[in-house]
Amino acid sequence: MHYSNIREEELKNKVAEDYFGAFDRTKIIGNIDFCVSMKSDRNQELLFDKGSLLWAEAKKGKSDIIKSLVQLILTIGKARTFDKHLPPAFLGAFDAERIAFIPYNKIHDIFYVTDFNWNVAPSNYNTKEFILIHDKVKSEIEKSSLHYDFADDSKELKDFIKNNFNDGNINTSKVQIDKNNFVVIYNKWLNKVKPTISVNWEVAKKNGIIDGDFYLADLLSNENNSLKDNLFVVLKANEYQFNRHKDIYGAFSSSTVQFNDKQKNHNEFWSKYERPPKEEYWDYIIERRDLLVPQDVRERKGSFFTPQIWVELSQKYLTDVLGEDWQDEHYIWDCTAGTGNLLTGLTNKYNIWASTLDKQDVEVMKDRIKNGANLLEDHVFQFDFLNDEFEKLPKPLYEIINNPEKRKKLVIYINPPYAEAGDSKQRTGTGKNKEGTTIENKIYLKYSDLIGKASNELFTQFLIRIYKEIPGCNIGNFSTIKNIQSPNFQVFRSVFKAKLNKLFLVQANTFDNVKGLFPIGFFIWDTKINVNFDEILADVYNRNGVIEGQKLVLNYNDNFKSMVKWLSSLRDNKSNHIGMMNMGRNDFQNQNLVYIKHDINDVGHSIFLTLENIKETFIFFTVRHCIEATWLNDRDQFLFPNDGWMEDKEFQNDCLAFTLFHGQNKITSKEGTNHWIPFTEQEVNSRE
Repeated sequence: MHYSNIREEELKNKVAEDYFGAFDRTKIIGNIDFCVSMKSDRNQELLFDKGSLLWAEAKKGKSDIIKSLVQLILTIGKARTFDKHLPPAFLGAFDAERIAFIPYNKIHDIFYVTDFNWNVAPSNYNTKEFILIHDKVKSEIEKSSLHYDFADDSKELKDFIKNNFNDGNINTSKVQIDKNNFVVIYNKWLNKVKPTISVNWEVAKKNGIIDGDFYLADLLSNENNSLKDNLFVVLKANEYQFNRHKDIYGAFSSSTVQFNDKQKNHNEFWSKYERPPKEEYWDYIIERRDLLVPQDVRERKGSFFTPQIWVELSQKYLTDVLGEDWQDEHYIWDCTAGTGNLLTGLTNKYNIWASTLDKQDVEVMKDRIKNGANLLEDHVFQFDFLNDEFEKLPKPLYEIINNPEKRKKLVIYINPPYAEAGDSKQRTGTGKNKEGTTIENKIYLKYSDLIGKASNELFTQFLIRIYKEIPGCNIGNFSTIKNIQSPNFQVFRSVFKAKLNKLFLVQANTFDNVKGLFPIGFFIWDTKINVNFDEILADVYNRNGVIEGQKLVLNYNDNFKSMVKWLSSLRDNKSNHIGMMNMGRNDFQNQNLVYIKHDINDVGHSIFLTLENIKETFIFFTVRHCIEATWLNDRDQFLFPNDGWMEDKEFQNDCLAFTLFHGQNKITSKEGTNHWIPFTEQEVNSRE
């Protein structure tokens, strides 16, 4: 089969007829080119959103299939189509020669990344957003080999469609719930059911109770009775029960909540969906409770799921440093355990402890133990590491912490929260400090004077308490690399003096809902060895877990001289200036703040451009912009130049030309006299 020299609409009709004749191809969903779903009668369609089997992008002629898939994903994300329609089993793309598929559950996490600009044009292949998704889709397509040539693979394609394009639910009216769509159905539940539950959600949130736990109680139930009693919230007929505990008499008691509409919306909503899901999905859904946690709570409490690929790699690195028998010879405590997935793969459950801030997560871990998780129930407990005293720990762990010899064999193995008091909006004056990040915990109050600005970061609060109050232990932690590189952390580094044995770096957005394109590292520290950190050669991995090389990570210490300070020393008065330049901050992540305009209000980070400092200005501007900012160099700093540039006229001229034509040079005649025009009037045939 081959479809050359035909228009796109004809191509879609022919592919639909030749390969998807047994299905409904008439659905039109937003800007999606091609939709395939099971056939059903009209009355069923009006009552129930049956969902789709395939959403696809179509291109006439010959195209880059992977780029077409990325365009489809950006189209879906921009319109948030998954909030209005149940997602399909597959996404796809085809042209006149071939077709490719990707399972929706392989890429659905992309749609929940918060720091992502979904407003870019899906057809613009040069945006960083497009490139980011392209890398992920390319690796999945190559791994799964779900691409077919219409001419050579026609039989294989028809077999694939026959074997995979069915929902096992043709004769039933309810929508099946699985790991692909349980988050989408949760978003629908938020609008329909949540408002009818008699809970003050603001008060509940402050007490660690989230709506997602009520949704799980509904989802994992049969005939309105939850099937798992270990959930923090359970549904019992016409009410929810939560916060179950033993009272002073030793009896179990709990709080109850009813519906404010006599359960009308609840019953209507769940009449459309088949619950519970198949039992094979239960563990996955419970383990991914983090996807139902509000973003601000996730950042503050660290409810982030560590991808299994990095869990396994971190445990390999711990083995490399501590030895093959480290799990039998060491004690392990994850004090930010969440649902405990960082501990997956560890073998000696008798040496493992897991604690977390929320009781709900404790219940999830205990439920996972009943389903085979390799932990002991009495080693799983609720503990607020930034507020609670160690006396609250289980007795065996408390004894380890208080025994200097046993502490040497203790590994604090954590992926702590990365939230900071001021995010990018706050730093640029468009937002407020995040509530609850710093002053509401005891560790901040205890150590903020000691570690300076680093105390605004939650992960450094964890590190400083471990270093000061559990001396001699080993630490294996995921975090950003600010603590070893940022100039703002010099004070912290002067206090936290431990030997960094090993470090690997990965891209931050491989973690669910972690913001931005920057490196996250896994550090292995030995706090028994008191030494200043100077530098380390870190291993760098791509998002597929393949090592791509190494990066030298440096401590910018007290002798560090920044390029911003170099240019700041050349500040001139305002007279006869030909523009102003915002110098931004001194690292790659702030490249977009370096620009030239007629007038800049932020005089603290800007400099007047005059004949006296013009050379230095365009050298600074060029050096800041000629090297592309990437996730890996995000925190790297620009240093004082040596004096070689002073005699290098070619370099100076190149920098001038670069500055004149760069897009961040925003001087225009509309705002005043333009001294930066590189052409004569005659050369450009200027009319004014």
